[in-house]
Amino acid sequence: MALRMIETCSLYNTHDGQHIRMRIGIHTGTVLTGVVGRKMPRYCLFGHNVTIANKFESGSEACKINCSPTTKEWLIKHPGYNFQLQPRDPSCMPKEFAEAKGLPCYFLEGYKHPTVNDDATIQEHIEAAMKQTLLDGSETIIVEENK
Repeated sequence: MALRMIETCSLYNTHDGQHIRMRIGIHTGTVLTGVVGRKMPRYCLFGHNVTIANKFESGSEACKINCSPTTKEWLIKHPGYNFQLQPRDPSCMPKEFAEAKGLPCYFLEGYKHPTVNDDATIQEHIEAAMKQTLLDGSETIIVEENK
């Protein structure tokens, strides 16, 4: 989804003719969610991992997707999902992400689905992945940690 968001931004301009420049941060971890409010209910996310994702967004660059080392590890553990990740200098790591200790964060630069030709558009690769995900029923992944 983040790749599609960045791609879509390049197709549109603001009212004064400037390109839309979005930055995205991604982190993987447990969160607490729920609807808050009675008059104007809103779906909210809470927890340390939400704060960390926000810090990765703040530390990103325009038109880039900044991923935590945790997210990078999750992505490479799932075969069939071929994401292109470019390591960043370890100094770009948010100071609130103490568990990194010298590890780099990564820019997510692309995705290739194994059944689609390499020269196809990112949209075609993502659509193939979405179709596969919806067909095999794995659109939601719940990971329980043993502590």
